[in-house]
Amino acid sequence: MLLLVGGLAHFVLGMSYANAQEPATPTKLSPPQNLEKTTAATKKIPGPEKLLNGGNFWDHWKYISEEEKEANRNVTWKVVSGGKDQPSILICSGKPYGYIRTQKSYENFRFSMEWMYPNDPNANSGILLFTSGPDKVWPKAFQVQLHRPEAGNVFPTPGSGAKSANGLSPATPLDLPVGKWHKCVLTCRKGTISVMINGVKLGEVTGCDPSKGAIALQSEGSEIHFRNLIVEILNPEPVVPPKSTVSKPETTPKSN
Repeated sequence: MLLLVGGLAHFVLGMSYANAQEPATPTKLSPPQNLEKTTAATKKIPGPEKLLNGGNFWDHWKYISEEEKEANRNVTWKVVSGGKDQPSILICSGKPYGYIRTQKSYENFRFSMEWMYPNDPNANSGILLFTSGPDKVWPKAFQVQLHRPEAGNVFPTPGSGAKSANGLSPATPLDLPVGKWHKCVLTCRKGTISVMINGVKLGEVTGCDPSKGAIALQSEGSEIHFRNLIVEILNPEPVVPPKSTVSKPETTPKSN
């Protein structure tokens, strides 16, 4: 009996020693999380598209007028040299009434441009966003007003069927001197239009329907000049770098 107990104790001690000498199994690292979001965030976005100095002007734009048969697009909308080391200038005569719109349709994008009232303090024009439906005067769209006394106002084209949750109207008229260039940056993402003029954010218009369409410039009776027309495609949402979730290896306690 004593021999049996002694042998059993020896066997148990031997197994404990063997287990103490066996190396710990390495802990597998957890795979990176949010792989799908990471892939979407790194999807290649096209670079900025020049709508004035990017080759033939009419490759980018389509002309619509109240007097389609009689009107000459190259008279109402004329591209001229801006001078030495200066960008080309698009001159709109304002007559007849109508607009030019991009050949492409855009949804999530940033459109930037500069404009100038050459001599008329009451000059009128506008930018149309999400332009859709039949090409007519005026189309279904959202207008960013460039009429000098009311510049910066944003609203759906009246009677077109376009709708939004709100409008935008600056509290006081903007200081936009005649004969000087002014810059407008319009950021459009998921049906929201954010308006910035001369570096000042005026506000946002939300819930736009439609939320996709062409970009248009209006001819509304007054001469107005444009330059540096650029559109940039954006992600539907701002890109946020994914957080690292790699697990740390577990440590195996040492045996006494």
